[in-house]
Amino acid sequence: MKYDVIVVGLGPAGATAAYELGRKGVSVLALDRQKHPRYKPCGGGLTAKIENILEPDFKSVVERTISKVNFTFKGSGDIRAVSDRPLVHMVMRDVFDNFLVEKARASGAEIHEQEKVIHAEEGKDSVLVMTEKNTYSAKLLIGADGVNGIVARSLGLKPRKRIAVLLEGEVKVREKDFEKLSEEILFDFGSVPYGYGWIFPKADHLSLGVGGWKEMIKNPRPYYSMFLSDQYLPDKIESEHKFGYTIPIFDGGSEITSTRTMLAGDAAALVDPFLGEGIYYAIRSGQVAAGVAIDVLHGNTTTASYQERITREIYPEFEHSRKIGIVFYTFPKIGYELLKRYPEFYELIFDIVRGEKSYELLWSTMKSKAGIEMLAFLGLLKARPQDVRERYDSIANQYDSYVLLWKNTVGKGVWNYFEELLQKKIKDGAIVLDAGTGTGEAIQAILKNSNPSKVVGVDISKGMLKIARGKISDKRVRFDVQDIQALPYPDNSFDVVTSTWALETLKEPKKTVAEFLRVINEDGCVIYVFHSLPINIFGRFYSYLMERLLKKEFELRFLTPKERPFHKCGRSSIASFAGGLATVVILRKCCNVTDETAPCLIGEEEIPDGYTH
Repeated sequence: MKYDVIVVGLGPAGATAAYELGRKGVSVLALDRQKHPRYKPCGGGLTAKIENILEPDFKSVVERTISKVNFTFKGSGDIRAVSDRPLVHMVMRDVFDNFLVEKARASGAEIHEQEKVIHAEEGKDSVLVMTEKNTYSAKLLIGADGVNGIVARSLGLKPRKRIAVLLEGEVKVREKDFEKLSEEILFDFGSVPYGYGWIFPKADHLSLGVGGWKEMIKNPRPYYSMFLSDQYLPDKIESEHKFGYTIPIFDGGSEITSTRTMLAGDAAALVDPFLGEGIYYAIRSGQVAAGVAIDVLHGNTTTASYQERITREIYPEFEHSRKIGIVFYTFPKIGYELLKRYPEFYELIFDIVRGEKSYELLWSTMKSKAGIEMLAFLGLLKARPQDVRERYDSIANQYDSYVLLWKNTVGKGVWNYFEELLQKKIKDGAIVLDAGTGTGEAIQAILKNSNPSKVVGVDISKGMLKIARGKISDKRVRFDVQDIQALPYPDNSFDVVTSTWALETLKEPKKTVAEFLRVINEDGCVIYVFHSLPINIFGRFYSYLMERLLKKEFELRFLTPKERPFHKCGRSSIASFAGGLATVVILRKCCNVTDETAPCLIGEEEIPDGYTH
């Protein structure tokens, strides 16, 4: 039996493609191994932008429309946000998917249920699809058969993806409790590593669960139980049915077409890396695949145009969504605090789910705000001398998250330059001191970019060093609890001293750098990074705004040109980044930081002038 198009899989992507083809008079066969309606574990949230691509009759199967969201962190700290327009339409997937299948059937598509596909192959002029019952031929094939689909496997298509594992419960709670929970959706950060917990209200029950990257959480069951406890639900549950499943999270653009085949929906890994939303993109890709198929049948294009349209329409958004997801799921406390501190973040998320704003805009906004958060956090480190150890210890985990975020957003340029210097200045077999080690990011960079024989990391905080020890198991590295303002090492003990984001927390940074210079050998160097007060008017205004913004809550400090430890000679260099807000300095043994302009006593060698980023 020969058709124009065969669609494998009757989830939202396949059913939509079959419907669009059928109503255009195309000869289409749609195959599914199950009979609809069938239960499908899924949160069942249709973001409001679905209204832009679906006919209004889909609302006949919507169980509840939500315009309120609650964000929590490990079950506490409610951030309740209310939109003046709908955000999410809640559906049960058995009902919703069956609705789409019946529309496809009514459009003229031939529907075969309970017919499992076992193989597909392409020929010069057609594709063959073999099921347990028959073999079918068509000019084109749309693979919409999910994360482990046989179409992609048969044809060697391998969309780039990260697998997320989820455990969901369909839960009935007491009526009075359901009334309290039924008007909002809940997202909880921190309840599961590299993922989130959720509660989605349906007509008479809750769909709730946890999910995260498979390689990080392995088994979601303990996180599910903890999530329910954090939300105070176990004593309220009257009935519960749990289901485990996987979804393919987009992990970069990849080939999702071959000569006669197009992958859609989960089969193409078209799942939003931040929200984990797949239904909208399944439906949209099904529509695009059907449109391209019609053009191919008319001789106007090839299946490559499907790849081009998905690459143009969906991939750019997913790339920014992925970056946002890394922040929220790698550093859930930071993500939560950003939502708490800046309501414009969740307002932007609301606009995104309505299809009115982009993830690119949210990412650019996050980068600037996350930088302010990092600078504010460094202000927390300034404390009275007798309190400093306790302060560092108490915020060690939070500090670790902020440093990682800073490295990958506002501080990316300065950190890349710092790593370039490590490659150039640390010779094989060198002995290196990292002063103000914190949670070990600089030592990791040293090991990544050079081959030292020994690295000593010192910090005043045992809590910070505990985290650093957990990250770094290299036998060349030793950690000491020491005050970097008075190093206990003899003169000329090290080849290189590094220090990052420590000087701005000290009362006398010049004296501390003088200590660094004392302990390096005659051919050694000191490399340090600090926050600085810009010279240009724009940079000063920006730093002034940040200081004003944070004045009530934090003590924020930028080193002024007068405070900075530097010496102008041919053996030193200085570079500024982020409009002058960050500075990197290299000094040699001969440098005199108490007087920038003092003559250098050692013959000067040529070093490139500092530059600005």
